[in-house]
Amino acid sequence: MVSFLESTEPFALLLAMLPLIGYLSLISGIRLSGRALITTGGRDTAALAMAIAGMLAVGPAELFFPTAAATLFGPIVWLALAAFYVLSVALIVLSSKPKLVVIGRTPEEMYEPLLAAAREIDPKANGEPQTLQVLLPNLRIRLRLDGNRFIDHTQVVSFEPNISLRFWSTLLGNLRFQIRQQPGPAPHRGFGMLLTALFLAAILTWQSFSKHDLVVEGFREWLWR
Repeated sequence: MVSFLESTEPFALLLAMLPLIGYLSLISGIRLSGRALITTGGRDTAALAMAIAGMLAVGPAELFFPTAAATLFGPIVWLALAAFYVLSVALIVLSSKPKLVVIGRTPEEMYEPLLAAAREIDPKANGEPQTLQVLLPNLRIRLRLDGNRFIDHTQVVSFEPNISLRFWSTLLGNLRFQIRQQPGPAPHRGFGMLLTALFLAAILTWQSFSKHDLVVEGFREWLWR
């Protein structure tokens, strides 16, 4: 670990790890609080893209950096690269199949809230606890809960490919309401993720203070090509 830190540029390490630390801290905070974060698959993908943005900036962006354009336009090139990355993420989000993502609950813990939320849309909704599936017969929609049974990260997906965004928005609101009515699990999940974030933050703090001059120099070299 020491040899790796000595051979790595402090600014590159700082740029790569900061977004990831922020993401890990946010997710671990949600898990430790006992609450659940319910969002769309697109937002979850966008958050993950933000978490790895720093790694891409010091990896592929450095490898394929347009040096000739940077010589002509200067740091503005980074704005163009950032815009390209945002547009690429937007394309992935818009072309992916709609789904809901729940952080802080396992698939088994989400079954009853999902069934109750579905019955607010279709009173005849019924479920299969063994397969973690919920059927809305009037709408001809079948939902299923995906995810590892021992990890509190769940996806709500559908078997049918063409379901309106209005349905997903209504289900999202109902599911959030149902989750608030359920007692939360014991706040013991997320400690590993939090310790990882704290460990990385401690390394970055040590690097930033012990090699302050190298961080500043690395930032200038990274910004001005």
